Amino acid sequence: MNRTALTLTFLTILFLTTGHIVYGQNKPLIYTNAANTYNKPAELKDLFPSNKVSEITLRPDSTFEFWSRPNVSCLTWSRHEGTWRRNKDSLIFFNNYEVEENDTRVTFKKESRQDFTITFKTDKDSELRNRDIKIKFVYDFDTQLEDPEKTVQLNAENALVIPFKEVPYLSDLAAIRIEYLLDFKEKRYCYLTQNETVNKKKADLPNNINVEFVETPKKEMVYRTIKMVIRKDNLIVVSSSKTKINLPDHHRDIEFETSYGLNK
Repeated sequence: MNRTALTLTFLTILFLTTGHIVYGQNKPLIYTNAANTYNKPAELKDLFPSNKVSEITLRPDSTFEFWSRPNVSCLTWSRHEGTWRRNKDSLIFFNNYEVEENDTRVTFKKESRQDFTITFKTDKDSELRNRDIKIKFVYDFDTQLEDPEKTVQLNAENALVIPFKEVPYLSDLAAIRIEYLLDFKEKRYCYLTQNETVNKKKADLPNNINVEFVETPKKEMVYRTIKMVIRKDNLIVVSSSKTKINLPDHHRDIEFETSYGLNK
């Protein structure tokens, strides 16, 4: 058998054993697993919704999309994108995201005074030139109370003193939301609360609160690598890993089903 015939034989075997991901792809290839999407088959309707990836799209330009659609509401959907490359019978997916340090730090202490004293500073002890700060009282959701909002001014000690008697429905207060323009341009906002949910009260808010604005929050990149192997018309997930960083990473890991079939 001559060299040309051997080459054609090899390409034929490659096509048959690795499915439709071949060189010269000119349209997106979509792989799905219907077990975890809201339009799942009738025989799977009794299963609980899952956040696992339900659809994988491979584009000819070596970019990809992972979609999770656990519910009819698009508010529950999530999407990840990046690049992919082929390595023999495997596909390697690459994506990244940025993690940023919290730009506001808060400490609490309970004292016997009958007011909330909230003191502000920056991590570099810079002057707080903007004296206006917006506050909102956030009440327990079950009370159906409106959350009043107002703009107040910091005193000479860079603090707010809010007497308890000036807080409507104090017993239902779950959190205080603050919004501040640092140096008149960089917005800082956070909820002052020790409850797990900002609008669900479990305990009284401590009344001595120190707020520190981080002037230049640290940032780090996380690089993720996912490996899948090609078996005829299926992608089988092998591994997923990401680089280590120093900052806390609260991003949800991408979860997968074991395999995904090609939509024809």
